[in-house]
Amino acid sequence: MPTAGPFNALTDDINDLRITHQHCWLWPQIRHEIDRLDDVLEQGRLLLEPLTSERPVWAVDAAIGIARSNPAIHQHVERYDSYAQAARSLWTTRIPTTPPTLTDAQIYAVMAMHEARLAAEAYCEIATGIEEEMEQAGIGHDDEDGVGWLRSEIADWERELWRLADQYKAAADRIILMATYTVSPANPTALKEAEAQMVAMDRRIRKAEATVQQYRGGRQRDAVSKFTRALRDLARRVGSWEFDDIIPLIEAACEEPPVEGIQFQDLNNYKVWFQDMVTGREDEITIANLKRALRRQSAI
Repeated sequence: MPTAGPFNALTDDINDLRITHQHCWLWPQIRHEIDRLDDVLEQGRLLLEPLTSERPVWAVDAAIGIARSNPAIHQHVERYDSYAQAARSLWTTRIPTTPPTLTDAQIYAVMAMHEARLAAEAYCEIATGIEEEMEQAGIGHDDEDGVGWLRSEIADWERELWRLADQYKAAADRIILMATYTVSPANPTALKEAEAQMVAMDRRIRKAEATVQQYRGGRQRDAVSKFTRALRDLARRVGSWEFDDIIPLIEAACEEPPVEGIQFQDLNNYKVWFQDMVTGREDEITIANLKRALRRQSAI
């Protein structure tokens, strides 16, 4: 397991995330991604031998230094001939200028392994977030309908985190590929092309990181479904989040114009049917999930 502090490619992995998140409802969906990221780490470890077994102090310092300066390396790479050169220039106090030192392939390996760790953490952040929301809403792992409703409520948050995790994973795959281009037989042309593509990819990653920041404020997720916005409108009208107060308004709304873009269509003792007037999509919510939605909103 990794120790506290920056990611150390010579000692750390993602097994701790596997152990702490394999009980989560989302684990079957992210396990494949975690396995693929493990493959990147394994490729990196092969390139870092024998440093991973001997772990000289200078190599540990270099690995930690690269992880700490990873954003700066990406930010300033266009000033240098390559990512490896950027790493050497930006972390001169940690990467020795004379042997023994890291090869270019090893620098790329450390960077790729760090990106893989970031990706794994992002995937597991989704799993943890959904798990916490399920617990607070009283939804069990076998309640498919309840989980479906919950994920629709936090869809924007989940979608943006998936996007960020996928970007990190793509970066890890790209950088470990760059590492292979530096070893025998070296392929400088392919390396240059891969690095140019990585620069463009990094811009997308930084944009995704900036977008995700707004969702990292704990349980308060401002992005809610259009249906929830309609419920909020009805609650404001009646001054209550109680089910018995809201349901008559929903029944009346079936004969009235849309509320926040939602046209309520019908209801019975088990479900409410409605339509998104922008997309045209027809949907439904069980009465049990409607009550959950109301309780959730009243607690915010």
